[in-house]
Amino acid sequence: MSVEQVWPGPAPENLTAWTLVQASHVVARRFRAAFGRLGLSPTQFGVLLELDLHPGLSNGEVARAVLVTPQSMSDLLASLARLGYIERDDSAGQGHRVPARLTPAGREMLHQCAAEVAGVEKSLGLTREQAGQLNTLLRIVTSSDRQV
Repeated sequence: MSVEQVWPGPAPENLTAWTLVQASHVVARRFRAAFGRLGLSPTQFGVLLELDLHPGLSNGEVARAVLVTPQSMSDLLASLARLGYIERDDSAGQGHRVPARLTPAGREMLHQCAAEVAGVEKSLGLTREQAGQLNTLLRIVTSSDRQV
């Protein structure tokens, strides 16, 4: 008994969006392993990076930058505070903007993350030029989300 194929589209290997989904899973797995060696998640790394590169961001701004909900941000910040990587000035009172900032331990952890990120980048198997081209194209894809 044969089963009739119903897929009318191109072969899966010719579907850019599907290849992107597959690639994202491969890279995400590599990031989880790399940061896991340091006791962090990729999202925690993203928070540390954003706080380093953009001091004074609000919780909501950091949440948008690392692609989590503002509600999830509270848990992320709490976990990073427990690890000693960030601090917040709670004296401002409830309802006031209290940006988080890196502690010396957080800066050291971010420094350690640099080697892990370099390893993941190298694992992609791309030349510097190819990596630049891919990054440019992926930035177009991610920026299109803001235009919808």
